[in-house]
Amino acid sequence: MKSLTLLLPGFILYSCYATAREWKSECMGYYQLMLPENVEVALYPIGLILEPRKDPAWRKDTFVSRYLSPKISFGDNRYQNDNDEIQAQFSQFYYSNYEIIISSENKSAIDLLSYKKQFKERIDTHIQDYWNSRDYELSLKLPVLSKEIAIKSLAYSLDNYTDAFSASDSGGYSVYINKNKRLYIFNKPNETQSLDEQLISNKPEIPSLLKHFQSRELYEVPTEQGFCIPYGFIAGDSGHEPRNMAVTYRLKNHPDVTIFFQDLGMKPKAGKEDDMNEKDYVTWLWNWQYQWSAVSKKLISPKWRTIEMDGRKGVGTFVKSIYKDGSLNYGYVAYVKGDRSARNLTPDLLLYVMQDSRQAKENPPIDKDELEKMAERITTSIRKR
Repeated sequence: MKSLTLLLPGFILYSCYATAREWKSECMGYYQLMLPENVEVALYPIGLILEPRKDPAWRKDTFVSRYLSPKISFGDNRYQNDNDEIQAQFSQFYYSNYEIIISSENKSAIDLLSYKKQFKERIDTHIQDYWNSRDYELSLKLPVLSKEIAIKSLAYSLDNYTDAFSASDSGGYSVYINKNKRLYIFNKPNETQSLDEQLISNKPEIPSLLKHFQSRELYEVPTEQGFCIPYGFIAGDSGHEPRNMAVTYRLKNHPDVTIFFQDLGMKPKAGKEDDMNEKDYVTWLWNWQYQWSAVSKKLISPKWRTIEMDGRKGVGTFVKSIYKDGSLNYGYVAYVKGDRSARNLTPDLLLYVMQDSRQAKENPPIDKDELEKMAERITTSIRKR
């Protein structure tokens, strides 16, 4: 092996990933795992949050938002249709009753007052779009909400906090937190009869969230009880909140390799987990979710492996995928099924280490044996914090 690394210096880095000095601890959800130290995290592009892209489908006679919502990606492509987004397609950030948006890092400190001003202008424009659309529908003698009900449903409130502000209406609220050149947005749907009722409901919740939330650096693993999100931490929670924290990491020096880990402590909105045993579910993932554009896939022996995550037994697979052009990709899945009657206490755990050789840039695609070793090491490292 030493002679190979001397003759083929491009492979030295691959071998390093198997050594302890190139690995660090990271936390995600209620779990801790080992990762290669040089990774990036798929997040929401900050540029698309600060300056939303206009929706080309918007028309004056339809009540839809003028702006598109950003999607989780490794890049900042304003059209959001490249491989950087595709590699991150399985990421989801849900905690308690919140959907969380975590931005990529801005180049400079974020001017929260300026962002809030522009945010308010977009809301007011959206409201004016509604009235214009309502007038148009009235001209066609179509049924519309009464003016009184419309005014009530469109009412909103922006409230200031230290390094944060909230936006509330009768349908719920959002909290915008500015920390370390990132925006953390906590969205909570919460239907109420009026804005006043909403403000009463969220009055204790928002200060509590802000008190417990703190930013952190990658590989900075808190020692206290709490919940980890990428570049953030919610301290002192119950330790068993419902959640679906599914994070994708990518090797910076080898962007053909991504690492996806999911702590699924809640019932998924549309999943197959409840209907299948572990083997059937992993088979379904390979058939319909993972590397689906391959013309054929082959389970590499041993086809079904007994793995362990968090002290629980599960199944593992390592797959060779073949494509029309003859290219190959490899992928590793490890899955442990949770307790359906208490997901928040014993969640599903899923690890998917995937290869997309089209993304290889300066270095050749990672060797399949190194990919397998990397995946196995991550699997065995996963444990409750």
